Amino acid sequence: MAKKSKTSHFGSPAKAAASKSVLSFTDVVAERALEPLMPGFRAWASAAGIDPEQIDWLSGLLQEFFKNYAQSVPDVDACNLEVPLTSKVLESAAAFHPEMRLGVALALNTYLEFLSTTGAWAGTPNDLAQLLKMTGPERAAAGLKLSQYAALPSLTPAEEGVARAQLLFVRRAVALLAWLGEGRKLTDARLLPRKDIAAAAACVDTNAVGSTTSRPDPLAGPDAAIPVTSMIQLPRLMQYWQALIDTRLITVKANRVTVTRIGKALRENPAEADHDTAVLAYFLFYDSVIPYGPFDPEESIQVMIALALADAASNKPVEADTLFGPDILASPRAFQAILVGSRIREAAEEGLVEIGTHIIVPPVLRSPLASALKLLDDKIEEITAKKATEARAVNRAPSQASYQLKIQIDDITPPVWRRVEVPAEIALDELHGLIQRLFAWEDRHLHEFRIGDHATGVRYAPDDPEADHWGTPPLDERDVALNSLLTAPSAAVHYLYDFGDSWEHTITLEKILPAAAPGMLPRCTDGGGHPPQEDAFGPHGWMEKLAIARDSNHPEHHNIRAWLGLRKGQEIDPEAFDTKAVAKRLKSLA
Repeated sequence: MAKKSKTSHFGSPAKAAASKSVLSFTDVVAERALEPLMPGFRAWASAAGIDPEQIDWLSGLLQEFFKNYAQSVPDVDACNLEVPLTSKVLESAAAFHPEMRLGVALALNTYLEFLSTTGAWAGTPNDLAQLLKMTGPERAAAGLKLSQYAALPSLTPAEEGVARAQLLFVRRAVALLAWLGEGRKLTDARLLPRKDIAAAAACVDTNAVGSTTSRPDPLAGPDAAIPVTSMIQLPRLMQYWQALIDTRLITVKANRVTVTRIGKALRENPAEADHDTAVLAYFLFYDSVIPYGPFDPEESIQVMIALALADAASNKPVEADTLFGPDILASPRAFQAILVGSRIREAAEEGLVEIGTHIIVPPVLRSPLASALKLLDDKIEEITAKKATEARAVNRAPSQASYQLKIQIDDITPPVWRRVEVPAEIALDELHGLIQRLFAWEDRHLHEFRIGDHATGVRYAPDDPEADHWGTPPLDERDVALNSLLTAPSAAVHYLYDFGDSWEHTITLEKILPAAAPGMLPRCTDGGGHPPQEDAFGPHGWMEKLAIARDSNHPEHHNIRAWLGLRKGQEIDPEAFDTKAVAKRLKSLA
């Protein structure tokens, strides 16, 4: 993962104002550009019902934005902002702290609305539309990734390995690996027998003993060992046991556990096992931040824990009082805060977090944490996109018409095509999901839609700033309904899947039909041709593979048949079309 830039000039607007007695040249340029507009902005914001304290906060963030903006522009026009430079300044804010980017975007969006409604905007309408979209609350929040909070240190892997070797969780893992020695016998449930629980628990600083009962002795002292009937009753021991398995430091087979080669290397010299200590940290963080099963990103306790850890790994770590202060019980979400605080304390007990005046993830653990948070980001993005699609379908006005489309993969002989009926208003991202199911694609590659030719056509794709698209970035496919592109029979739009293999599909509007009843569409009514497999090197590669699979004399015959997943006697009919299989894949979209 790329390291965070250390060149961000963003900070607290209040602190910046208090600490500077001499203004820099760029500060003067920014103030001169913004100052004439601020009275009007404040009056407009007040009339819009924005709280005076909120107006002060927005004004401070605007000043910070323009100071950064002025570093790249000799003559700032506060009524005509450059889109690429604005994007760069927002990235600089995110480098300081992701929520700073969110705040600056909100302030800038409010300011742009002011320029737009008062007629003060001096740039092009297209630039204004792009800037408003870039800074809008929905887009800004969607771009707020937990993994981006982590401020990664400038250390070599060897330096990180030496630092991690001193941390408590590594010392506990090494102690457990040392106790396992050359291996230990396990029960039929693949757990340690009761007689071994006390020694294993001691390795992770837990005072427990295997017993026939888990009821504590009422006469035992406060330091007495906790009686348990199974190691499952010891969460810390189980956490390390599973982490060692996940990290492949130990192997559990039948009734025995053994230390692997990399486990022995870690045990003998943890400072040199930099990769393995990082992976071990990743799995320990994984248990804290990744929910099991379905979850609501806005209500999940584990997402709240992840946010607290992300803050603790940032350039601006959270103050401990936010979770452990005296006012926590007065919070509307006191119960959730207490649960989050409890899990953060547990992480601190493993050496994954340091709790002082602030809650801090040690720098050498931020990369493993960022990896776990990236996985959570992906899960949240998937859930959010699904919710948005469902909400759009529920809130969409009744369809006015249905489109009969013929979708054909170009340059394949015999032709591979499907005839399908869809609501005329279907959005392009929904059409993408439909095409994936029609042709049994696995949605593992980039895609885009295009009206016109490759050189001058207009392109639409998922809103992903990190995607590697050629030339001018495409427009957001979520914002485009099919009936805004295809308005009459014979009109066509192109769909490209997998920029490496280049599976080009031509989507032709054949007929405009009456609207179908809710739940009846999409519906595949006809088709032909066996769908190609992923990663076949495009249409010509797919046809070549089918030919080789039929030619028993070809030197690659057996390899290609194996790649196609064909058993003895099986063949692929290139003209075959399985109506039932397509209908089954489409069922979830109706």
